[in-house]
Amino acid sequence: MPGWDGERYAEVATLQHELGRRFAEALTPVAGSGGRAARVVDAGCGDGVVTRMIAALPWVGEVVGFDPSPLMVSTASSSGVPGVVFEAGDVTTFVAEEPFDLAVSLNALHWVRDSGAALTHLRDALRPGGRLVAQFVSEGARPSLEDVAQRVATGPAWASHFAGVDPPHVHRTAEEWRALAGGTGLTVSGAEVSDLAWDFGTAAAFEAWCTVGFTAWTEHLPADAHGAFVREVTAAYAEVAGSDHVFRFQQLRLEAARA
Repeated sequence: MPGWDGERYAEVATLQHELGRRFAEALTPVAGSGGRAARVVDAGCGDGVVTRMIAALPWVGEVVGFDPSPLMVSTASSSGVPGVVFEAGDVTTFVAEEPFDLAVSLNALHWVRDSGAALTHLRDALRPGGRLVAQFVSEGARPSLEDVAQRVATGPAWASHFAGVDPPHVHRTAEEWRALAGGTGLTVSGAEVSDLAWDFGTAAAFEAWCTVGFTAWTEHLPADAHGAFVREVTAAYAEVAGSDHVFRFQQLRLEAARA
């Protein structure tokens, strides 16, 4: 996952926070072993806002959020909410000191190229019978914003900056995710895709959001070229979305359990 700036992200993360609210509200209560409240791990916790929403659920006792970006972890940790711990970590190497009852992840797994390793480590972090609920961008008929950014990055104007650089994202279909999860020993109970849209109101607001979210590409560019790259991507994406300020995206909600 890219090393996003936690403070800048928090300034433009209205969409992510709203998705987080819906995500948290849709979680089905999970009981902890021995009658205790549930232990939850949040993979790719970002600025910690969604992690804290989950921690506020009445059936949740303790939440550990981790993220590969030190800047994100620093922003998340500044809240100091009891029962919530934030730490730096990579989902492809994460090892739980104690098993969790529930593992969650919101819009992080499509930034992890080794999907199998991510699912394996999340499975291993769960107790037997523990659940996984993850939501992220999936493959669809319409090119995603990430697809458009990668197409621009490998076009003639920018290709020299991205020689030998792998795409930072991986999009898979619901069927592919079902198969991957099943291959790790998880029992999949759901893999539903929703086609959503978010109106940023203005092209400038959408561009500001993309500026923060495009770190995986702009980190390979000179600082004075970031703006031009973002503008080229948003202009190309407007042709896909039919608007210069409406973001259209697919969300896959994957639900599974450890046997």
